[in-house]
Amino acid sequence: MRTITLSLSLCLAAFVSLSQASPAPAQETLKIGFGGALLGSLASYGLSNLYGIEVAIAKANAAGGVLGRQVELVKEDDSCDPALASSAATKLASQGIRLILGHTCSGATHSALSVYGGKAIVVSSSATDVYLTDSGDNPYFFRTTPRDDAQSSLQVRLLKAKGFTRVALLHDKGDYGKSLAELAEAAIKADPASGITVALVEGVTSGQVSYDAVVAKVKDAGVDAIIWGGYYNDASKLAINLRDRGVGAVIIGADGLYDERYVTMGGSAVEGSFATGQSDISQSAAAQEALAIHRKNHTEETGTYFFYSMAAAEALFAAVEKAGTADDLDLIKTHLTSDTVDTVMGPVRFDAKGDVIGAGFKLYEVKDGKFVEATL
Repeated sequence: MRTITLSLSLCLAAFVSLSQASPAPAQETLKIGFGGALLGSLASYGLSNLYGIEVAIAKANAAGGVLGRQVELVKEDDSCDPALASSAATKLASQGIRLILGHTCSGATHSALSVYGGKAIVVSSSATDVYLTDSGDNPYFFRTTPRDDAQSSLQVRLLKAKGFTRVALLHDKGDYGKSLAELAEAAIKADPASGITVALVEGVTSGQVSYDAVVAKVKDAGVDAIIWGGYYNDASKLAINLRDRGVGAVIIGADGLYDERYVTMGGSAVEGSFATGQSDISQSAAAQEALAIHRKNHTEETGTYFFYSMAAAEALFAAVEKAGTADDLDLIKTHLTSDTVDTVMGPVRFDAKGDVIGAGFKLYEVKDGKFVEATL
Protein backbone atom coordinates (compact mmCIF):
# COMPACT_ATOMS: atom_id res chain seq x y z
CA MET A 1 0.00 0.00 0.00
CA ARG A 2 2.82 2.38 0.86
CA THR A 3 4.51 1.63 -2.47
CA ILE A 4 1.35 2.42 -4.40
CA THR A 5 0.84 5.65 -2.47
CA LEU A 6 4.39 6.74 -3.18
CA SER A 7 4.01 6.01 -6.85
CA LEU A 8 0.81 8.00 -7.05
CA SER A 9 2.49 10.87 -5.22
CA LEU A 10 5.40 10.79 -7.63
CA CYS A 11 3.05 10.75 -10.61
CA LEU A 12 1.10 13.68 -9.22
CA ALA A 13 4.28 15.63 -8.62
CA ALA A 14 5.50 14.90 -12.12
CA PHE A 15 2.17 15.99 -13.57
CA VAL A 16 2.28 19.28 -11.67
CA SER A 17 5.89 19.82 -12.74
CA LEU A 18 5.08 19.18 -16.40
CA SER A 19 2.03 21.44 -16.22
CA GLN A 20 4.11 24.27 -14.84
CA ALA A 21 6.85 23.76 -17.42
CA SER A 22 4.52 23.66 -20.43
CA PRO A 23 4.59 26.92 -22.40
CA ALA A 24 1.40 28.91 -22.72
CA PRO A 25 -0.31 28.43 -26.05
CA ALA A 26 0.89 30.93 -28.68
CA GLN A 27 -1.42 33.87 -29.18
CA GLU A 28 -3.25 33.96 -32.48
CA THR A 29 -1.64 36.15 -35.12
CA LEU A 30 -3.33 39.22 -36.56
CA LYS A 31 -3.93 38.37 -40.20
CA ILE A 32 -3.63 41.22 -42.71
CA GLY A 33 -4.58 40.60 -46.33
CA PHE A 34 -2.61 41.78 -49.34
CA GLY A 35 -4.14 41.87 -52.80
CA GLY A 36 -2.03 43.03 -55.71
CA ALA A 37 -0.10 42.24 -58.86
CA LEU A 38 2.55 39.66 -58.01
CA LEU A 39 2.59 38.05 -61.45
CA GLY A 40 2.17 39.35 -64.98
CA SER A 41 3.44 42.40 -66.83
CA LEU A 42 2.67 44.81 -63.98
CA ALA A 43 4.14 42.71 -61.19
CA SER A 44 6.79 45.36 -60.52
CA TYR A 45 4.07 47.57 -59.08
CA GLY A 46 2.62 44.87 -56.88
CA LEU A 47 6.01 43.72 -55.64
CA SER A 48 6.92 47.31 -54.81
CA ASN A 49 3.79 47.48 -52.68
CA LEU A 50 4.56 44.13 -51.07
CA TYR A 51 8.14 45.08 -50.19
CA GLY A 52 7.00 48.19 -48.32
CA ILE A 53 4.36 46.24 -46.41
CA GLU A 54 6.92 43.59 -45.45
CA VAL A 55 9.16 46.22 -43.86
CA ALA A 56 6.24 47.78 -41.96
CA ILE A 57 5.26 44.35 -40.63
CA ALA A 58 8.84 43.51 -39.66
CA LYS A 59 9.09 46.74 -37.68
CA ALA A 60 5.70 46.25 -36.03
CA ASN A 61 6.44 42.65 -35.04
CA ALA A 62 9.85 43.58 -33.64
CA ALA A 63 8.10 46.16 -31.45
CA GLY A 64 5.60 43.62 -30.09
CA GLY A 65 3.08 43.41 -32.91
CA VAL A 66 -0.31 45.07 -33.21
CA LEU A 67 -2.69 44.70 -30.26
CA GLY A 68 -0.01 42.48 -28.76
CA ARG A 69 -0.29 40.01 -31.64
CA GLN A 70 2.27 39.24 -34.31
CA VAL A 71 1.13 40.39 -37.75
CA GLU A 72 0.79 37.70 -40.42
CA LEU A 73 0.45 38.72 -44.06
CA VAL A 74 -1.81 36.65 -46.31
CA LYS A 75 -1.01 37.34 -49.97
CA GLU A 76 -3.22 36.90 -53.04
CA ASP A 77 -2.19 37.79 -56.59
CA ASP A 78 -4.56 39.72 -58.84
CA SER A 79 -2.12 40.57 -61.70
CA CYS A 80 -3.85 43.97 -61.96
CA ASP A 81 -6.74 42.15 -63.64
CA PRO A 82 -10.27 42.99 -62.43
CA ALA A 83 -11.49 39.39 -62.81
CA LEU A 84 -8.52 38.00 -60.90
CA ALA A 85 -8.96 40.73 -58.30
CA SER A 86 -12.48 39.49 -57.59
CA SER A 87 -11.07 36.01 -57.05
CA ALA A 88 -8.27 37.28 -54.83
CA ALA A 89 -10.68 39.34 -52.74
CA THR A 90 -13.02 36.37 -52.40
CA LYS A 91 -10.17 34.22 -51.06
CA LEU A 92 -9.16 36.84 -48.51
CA ALA A 93 -12.73 37.50 -47.41
CA SER A 94 -13.44 33.78 -47.06
CA GLN A 95 -10.71 33.61 -44.41
CA GLY A 96 -12.45 36.28 -42.38
CA ILE A 97 -9.72 38.85 -43.05
CA ARG A 98 -11.11 42.35 -42.56
CA LEU A 99 -7.94 44.43 -42.87
CA ILE A 100 -6.58 44.67 -46.42
CA LEU A 101 -3.51 46.41 -47.86
CA GLY A 102 -3.88 46.96 -51.61
CA HIS A 103 -4.95 46.51 -54.29
CA THR A 104 -2.38 47.74 -56.81
CA CYS A 105 -4.21 48.99 -59.92
CA SER A 106 -7.39 51.05 -59.97
CA GLY A 107 -9.52 48.69 -62.05
CA ALA A 108 -8.53 45.70 -59.92
CA THR A 109 -9.15 47.72 -56.76
CA HIS A 110 -12.64 48.69 -57.91
CA SER A 111 -13.43 45.04 -58.63
CA ALA A 112 -12.07 43.86 -55.27
CA LEU A 113 -13.98 46.51 -53.32
CA SER A 114 -17.24 45.23 -54.77
CA VAL A 115 -16.39 41.81 -53.30
CA TYR A 116 -15.43 43.13 -49.88
CA GLY A 117 -18.78 44.94 -49.87
CA GLY A 118 -17.98 47.31 -47.02
CA LYS A 119 -16.88 44.49 -44.72
CA ALA A 120 -13.16 45.27 -44.75
CA ILE A 121 -10.88 48.25 -44.28
CA VAL A 122 -8.83 48.58 -47.48
CA VAL A 123 -5.79 50.87 -47.72
CA SER A 124 -4.05 51.21 -51.09
CA SER A 125 -0.83 52.99 -51.96
CA SER A 126 -1.25 53.02 -55.72
CA ALA A 127 -4.92 53.03 -56.83
CA THR A 128 -5.38 56.62 -58.04
CA ASP A 129 -8.73 56.66 -59.89
CA VAL A 130 -10.86 59.51 -58.50
CA TYR A 131 -14.01 57.35 -58.64
CA LEU A 132 -12.77 55.12 -55.84
CA THR A 133 -13.29 57.88 -53.29
CA ASP A 134 -15.56 60.38 -55.08
CA SER A 135 -18.32 57.83 -55.69
CA GLY A 136 -19.05 57.31 -52.01
CA ASP A 137 -19.45 53.61 -52.76
CA ASN A 138 -16.42 52.57 -50.71
CA PRO A 139 -16.68 54.05 -47.19
CA TYR A 140 -13.84 51.88 -45.83
CA PHE A 141 -11.37 52.56 -48.65
CA PHE A 142 -8.31 54.75 -48.06
CA ARG A 143 -5.19 55.54 -50.07
CA THR A 144 -1.80 57.05 -49.36
CA THR A 145 -1.28 58.04 -52.99
CA PRO A 146 -2.71 61.29 -54.38
CA ARG A 147 -5.52 61.18 -56.97
CA ASP A 148 -5.52 61.23 -60.76
CA ASP A 149 -7.02 64.70 -61.07
CA ALA A 150 -3.85 66.07 -59.50
CA GLN A 151 -1.85 64.31 -62.22
CA SER A 152 -3.98 65.70 -65.03
CA SER A 153 -3.65 69.22 -63.69
CA LEU A 154 0.13 68.90 -63.62
CA GLN A 155 0.19 67.44 -67.14
CA VAL A 156 -1.76 70.39 -68.55
CA ARG A 157 0.63 72.79 -66.83
CA LEU A 158 3.43 70.96 -68.65
CA LEU A 159 1.67 71.30 -72.01
CA LYS A 160 1.38 75.04 -71.51
CA ALA A 161 4.95 75.46 -70.26
CA LYS A 162 6.38 73.59 -73.26
CA GLY A 163 4.14 75.36 -75.77
CA PHE A 164 2.40 72.21 -77.02
CA THR A 165 -0.78 73.09 -78.93
CA ARG A 166 -2.10 69.87 -80.51
CA VAL A 167 -2.57 66.86 -78.26
CA ALA A 168 -3.66 63.24 -78.69
CA LEU A 169 -5.28 61.55 -75.71
CA LEU A 170 -4.68 57.79 -75.85
CA HIS A 171 -5.72 55.26 -73.23
CA ASP A 172 -5.84 51.51 -72.65
CA LYS A 173 -9.64 51.39 -72.08
CA GLY A 174 -9.18 50.38 -68.45
CA ASP A 175 -10.67 52.21 -65.47
CA TYR A 176 -7.40 53.93 -64.68
CA GLY A 177 -6.33 54.79 -68.22
CA LYS A 178 -9.70 55.95 -69.49
CA SER A 179 -10.23 58.11 -66.41
CA LEU A 180 -6.83 59.76 -66.95
CA ALA A 181 -7.70 60.64 -70.53
CA GLU A 182 -11.08 62.03 -69.51
CA LEU A 183 -9.55 64.13 -66.73
CA ALA A 184 -6.89 65.50 -69.07
CA GLU A 185 -9.51 66.41 -71.67
CA ALA A 186 -11.63 68.17 -69.04
CA ALA A 187 -8.60 70.09 -67.74
CA ILE A 188 -7.70 71.24 -71.26
CA LYS A 189 -11.24 72.33 -72.06
CA ALA A 190 -11.45 74.20 -68.75
CA ASP A 191 -8.58 76.43 -69.91
CA PRO A 192 -9.48 77.67 -73.41
CA ALA A 193 -6.97 80.51 -73.16
CA SER A 194 -4.17 77.93 -73.28
CA GLY A 195 -4.66 77.48 -77.02
CA ILE A 196 -4.35 73.70 -76.67
CA THR A 197 -6.47 71.59 -79.01
CA VAL A 198 -7.40 67.96 -78.42
CA ALA A 199 -6.88 66.58 -81.92
CA LEU A 200 -7.46 62.90 -81.20
CA VAL A 201 -9.02 60.76 -78.47
CA GLU A 202 -8.51 57.04 -78.93
CA GLY A 203 -8.77 53.90 -76.84
CA VAL A 204 -6.44 51.03 -77.69
CA THR A 205 -6.43 47.42 -76.62
CA SER A 206 -3.79 46.65 -74.03
CA GLY A 207 -1.24 43.95 -74.74
CA GLN A 208 -0.99 44.33 -78.51
CA VAL A 209 2.27 43.43 -80.21
CA SER A 210 2.09 46.54 -82.39
CA TYR A 211 0.26 49.85 -82.14
CA ASP A 212 0.80 50.83 -85.77
CA ALA A 213 -2.90 51.48 -86.38
CA VAL A 214 -3.22 54.14 -83.68
CA VAL A 215 0.24 55.51 -84.53
CA ALA A 216 -1.02 56.17 -88.07
CA LYS A 217 -3.92 58.17 -86.63
CA VAL A 218 -1.56 60.12 -84.40
CA LYS A 219 0.63 60.92 -87.38
CA ASP A 220 -2.34 62.08 -89.44
CA ALA A 221 -3.54 64.29 -86.56
CA GLY A 222 -0.24 66.17 -86.55
CA VAL A 223 0.04 66.36 -82.77
CA ASP A 224 3.09 67.51 -80.87
CA ALA A 225 2.24 65.75 -77.61
CA ILE A 226 0.49 62.56 -76.49
CA ILE A 227 -1.06 62.13 -73.07
CA TRP A 228 -1.11 58.41 -72.33
CA GLY A 229 -3.62 56.89 -69.95
CA GLY A 230 -2.35 53.48 -68.96
CA TYR A 231 0.75 51.62 -67.88
CA TYR A 232 4.38 51.43 -68.95
CA ASN A 233 4.16 48.04 -70.64
CA ASP A 234 1.93 49.36 -73.44
CA ALA A 235 3.47 52.84 -73.48
CA SER A 236 6.98 51.52 -74.13
CA LYS A 237 5.79 49.61 -77.21
CA LEU A 238 3.79 52.63 -78.34
CA ALA A 239 6.90 54.82 -78.06
CA ILE A 240 8.90 52.39 -80.24
CA ASN A 241 6.13 52.31 -82.86
CA LEU A 242 5.99 56.12 -82.89
CA ARG A 243 9.73 56.41 -83.41
CA ASP A 244 9.73 53.79 -86.16
CA ARG A 245 7.02 55.73 -88.02
CA GLY A 246 8.87 59.02 -87.65
CA VAL A 247 6.40 60.58 -85.20
CA GLY A 248 8.18 62.99 -82.85
CA ALA A 249 5.28 63.72 -80.49
CA VAL A 250 6.32 63.75 -76.83
CA ILE A 251 4.67 61.14 -74.60
CA ILE A 252 3.33 62.37 -71.27
CA GLY A 253 2.03 59.82 -68.80
CA ALA A 254 0.94 59.47 -65.20
CA ASP A 255 2.32 57.28 -62.41
CA GLY A 256 1.53 54.19 -64.50
CA LEU A 257 4.43 55.31 -66.69
CA TYR A 258 6.76 56.25 -63.85
CA ASP A 259 8.66 52.98 -63.58
CA GLU A 260 12.20 52.07 -64.57
CA ARG A 261 10.82 49.31 -66.80
CA TYR A 262 9.35 51.95 -69.11
CA VAL A 263 12.91 53.05 -69.78
CA THR A 264 14.44 49.58 -70.02
CA MET A 265 11.67 48.33 -72.31
CA GLY A 266 11.46 51.45 -74.49
CA GLY A 267 15.16 52.26 -74.73
CA SER A 268 16.09 55.32 -76.73
CA ALA A 269 12.51 55.64 -78.02
CA VAL A 270 11.33 56.93 -74.63
CA GLU A 271 13.99 59.64 -74.20
CA GLY A 272 12.27 62.97 -73.54
CA SER A 273 9.07 61.38 -72.22
CA PHE A 274 7.44 62.85 -69.13
CA ALA A 275 5.54 61.23 -66.28
CA THR A 276 3.86 62.45 -63.14
CA GLY A 277 4.67 60.38 -60.07
CA GLN A 278 4.96 60.30 -56.32
CA SER A 279 7.56 62.44 -54.60
CA ASP A 280 10.98 60.92 -53.98
CA ILE A 281 11.34 60.68 -50.20
CA SER A 282 14.19 58.18 -50.17
CA GLN A 283 16.72 60.46 -48.46
CA SER A 284 14.94 60.87 -45.12
CA ALA A 285 16.27 59.01 -42.07
CA ALA A 286 13.10 56.90 -41.85
CA ALA A 287 13.35 56.01 -45.53
CA GLN A 288 17.00 55.02 -45.24
CA GLU A 289 16.18 52.76 -42.30
CA ALA A 290 13.39 51.13 -44.32
CA LEU A 291 15.72 50.59 -47.27
CA ALA A 292 18.30 48.95 -45.02
CA ILE A 293 15.68 46.51 -43.71
CA HIS A 294 14.54 45.73 -47.26
CA ARG A 295 18.09 45.06 -48.45
CA LYS A 296 18.61 42.43 -45.75
CA ASN A 297 15.95 40.28 -47.44
CA HIS A 298 15.91 41.27 -51.12
CA THR A 299 18.36 42.13 -53.85
CA GLU A 300 15.60 43.67 -55.98
CA GLU A 301 15.05 47.42 -56.02
CA THR A 302 12.13 48.72 -53.98
CA GLY A 303 10.23 50.21 -56.91
CA THR A 304 7.75 53.05 -57.19
CA TYR A 305 5.36 52.46 -54.30
CA PHE A 306 7.62 51.06 -51.58
CA PHE A 307 7.40 54.00 -49.18
CA TYR A 308 3.72 54.66 -49.83
CA SER A 309 2.73 51.06 -49.14
CA MET A 310 4.84 51.03 -46.01
CA ALA A 311 3.07 54.20 -44.89
CA ALA A 312 -0.32 52.61 -45.67
CA ALA A 313 0.54 49.72 -43.36
CA GLU A 314 1.87 52.01 -40.65
CA ALA A 315 -1.29 54.14 -40.73
CA LEU A 316 -3.53 51.07 -40.60
CA PHE A 317 -1.61 49.50 -37.71
CA ALA A 318 -1.75 52.75 -35.74
CA ALA A 319 -5.51 53.06 -36.25
CA VAL A 320 -6.10 49.48 -35.11
CA GLU A 321 -3.98 50.08 -32.01
CA LYS A 322 -5.90 53.25 -31.18
CA ALA A 323 -9.21 51.47 -31.75
CA GLY A 324 -8.12 48.63 -29.48
CA THR A 325 -9.73 46.15 -31.83
CA ALA A 326 -9.29 44.76 -35.33
CA ASP A 327 -13.01 44.12 -35.76
CA ASP A 328 -14.76 47.48 -35.33
CA LEU A 329 -14.39 48.98 -38.81
CA ASP A 330 -16.17 52.20 -37.94
CA LEU A 331 -13.89 52.85 -34.98
CA ILE A 332 -10.79 52.09 -37.07
CA LYS A 333 -12.09 54.45 -39.76
CA THR A 334 -12.58 57.17 -37.15
CA HIS A 335 -8.94 56.97 -36.18
CA LEU A 336 -7.75 56.90 -39.81
CA THR A 337 -9.62 60.15 -40.48
CA SER A 338 -8.99 61.93 -37.17
CA ASP A 339 -5.47 60.92 -36.11
CA THR A 340 -2.27 62.06 -37.77
CA VAL A 341 0.32 59.28 -37.85
CA ASP A 342 4.07 59.69 -38.36
CA THR A 343 5.03 57.33 -41.19
CA VAL A 344 7.94 56.79 -43.52
CA MET A 345 6.34 59.28 -45.96
CA GLY A 346 5.77 61.83 -43.22
CA PRO A 347 2.58 62.70 -41.32
CA VAL A 348 -0.43 60.84 -42.71
CA ARG A 349 -4.12 61.47 -42.17
CA PHE A 350 -7.09 60.82 -44.45
CA ASP A 351 -10.06 63.02 -45.25
CA ALA A 352 -13.67 61.90 -44.90
CA LYS A 353 -13.64 60.36 -48.39
CA GLY A 354 -10.50 58.34 -47.73
CA ASP A 355 -7.99 60.47 -49.68
CA VAL A 356 -4.64 61.20 -48.07
CA ILE A 357 -4.18 64.78 -46.96
CA GLY A 358 -1.19 66.79 -48.13
CA ALA A 359 0.50 64.40 -50.58
CA GLY A 360 1.17 65.50 -54.15
CA PHE A 361 2.75 64.52 -57.44
CA LYS A 362 6.04 65.54 -59.01
CA LEU A 363 6.97 65.77 -62.68
CA TYR A 364 9.71 63.53 -64.08
CA GLU A 365 11.47 63.38 -67.45
CA VAL A 366 13.45 60.56 -69.06
CA LYS A 367 17.00 61.85 -69.56
CA ASP A 368 19.97 59.67 -70.46
CA GLY A 369 18.07 56.49 -69.74
CA LYS A 370 16.57 57.35 -66.36
CA PHE A 371 13.79 59.38 -64.78
CA VAL A 372 14.91 62.70 -63.30
CA GLU A 373 12.79 65.33 -61.61
CA ALA A 374 11.71 68.07 -64.01
CA THR A 375 10.65 71.64 -63.32
CA LEU A 376 8.15 73.85 -65.08
